[in-house]
Amino acid sequence: MKRTYHFAESIGTVTCRLPSGGEVELPVIPGILKHPSAETLPRLLQSPNVARKYTLQALRAAAWPILRQFPREWLLGWIDAAQLRESRKRALMFLIT
Repeated sequence: MKRTYHFAESIGTVTCRLPSGGEVELPVIPGILKHPSAETLPRLLQSPNVARKYTLQALRAAAWPILRQFPREWLLGWIDAAQLRESRKRALMFLIT
């Protein structure tokens, strides 16, 4: 019997306005945050607090092909706040820079 595996993939992008006046464009990837559905996630990601939580969770758990879709400067800005294991932090810093 043949199995088909579905890996996480982006279903689009959303622009989040930051309190500092800037904007960040984030990929919409269902599954990074547990509870929001794919339909509600784009609307939720427009909030800076949800975008921060989403990014921190992605840094903690997502594979590099997913993280590669995020803006590099955005990831670098949150990598210390993600409280990663030292080995994962070093690996991500190597891949991001």
